[in-house]
Amino acid sequence: MTDDDGYIRLSRRALGQIRLVHLVSGLDPEADSTGAGAVHTDISGYTEWATTSVPAVSIGWDWHIDTLARPLSAACRDAPRSNVMLVDEQGRDIGPQHTARCLRQLVDALEWKPVVLDAIGFR
Repeated sequence: MTDDDGYIRLSRRALGQIRLVHLVSGLDPEADSTGAGAVHTDISGYTEWATTSVPAVSIGWDWHIDTLARPLSAACRDAPRSNVMLVDEQGRDIGPQHTARCLRQLVDALEWKPVVLDAIGFR
């Protein structure tokens, strides 16, 4: 269900049943380093995923790779962005913070890392 505010309202159960496909991923511009010598940097970027159903659910998030960590792996940074607002059993909004936590759980369970790393050409 979509309201005038642009949100697609879903129950937690419905959120758990959506199937997301990768739309796009990219790298953030590199930070300009003016210091001398070796500098520890993170590789960071963004990704956007969506459903193929109508109405389309869209979830995007920023990610980073700590270049000192072994093995190298991408991690979600901050809360995902989405057009979803979760609702309780009575159809009332549960709020943006709780929705963001549930979306983060969805992202954490999604096998997105290999897809994103492949999309940006990470070797």
